[in-house]
Amino acid sequence: MLEQTELSHKLALSAFLADVTLPGTKVSTQIFRSGQIVSDIPRGIPSIGLITRGRIEVYSVALDGKDILLNELSAGECFGICNLLTQCELETVLRCSVETEILYIPKAVLQEVMAANGTLALRFAAVCSEKIQFLLKRIELLTMQSCRGRVIAFLLAHSKEGGEVIFRGSREDLARHLGVSRAALFRELAALQTMGAIESHGNLFHVIKPDQLEDLLYHPSNTK
Repeated sequence: MLEQTELSHKLALSAFLADVTLPGTKVSTQIFRSGQIVSDIPRGIPSIGLITRGRIEVYSVALDGKDILLNELSAGECFGICNLLTQCELETVLRCSVETEILYIPKAVLQEVMAANGTLALRFAAVCSEKIQFLLKRIELLTMQSCRGRVIAFLLAHSKEGGEVIFRGSREDLARHLGVSRAALFRELAALQTMGAIESHGNLFHVIKPDQLEDLLYHPSNTK
């Protein structure tokens, strides 16, 4: 059982759950070690998971065992939302990349609160819409046939003001995120650096010539 003050503090981390009143007797917290797999059915109870500390990697695993890193979730983000109103199991695999604390909220409890709270219902719809848009962009990226195209699309999509791109994870994680081999990723990053289009230092990238990257992206004959 969580004290109401502590529970409110944890819920305030989430734009979706902020200002929501939940019974402390119904929720629970659990700490996972780095590398542990996380479920949305703790102790057999279908639940929403709110990350209050740490980071979780979201993978899609094919029948042949190949996995693709779809997303990374950090403090304030939730999982188990898309199947909140259905009986479907979560289709992704969740793995902690660092020690992670999760606040579990039974889906039945959240459904009851949402039925009486129109604002929360609208927030839920907004979160689902954002997740759909995110997945559409991921599908667009992963359906690109060219490795260079995927790398360029990633750099342009995540470039901040000033051209800085930060990826939380190793180069191997980035390759998995893009659905390409580690060797292919290194080759394309090296080629783009040789062209003077980007600079690369570990997991920090700097887009120097965005126009050149766009030209390479939108003219397939220039990619490989």
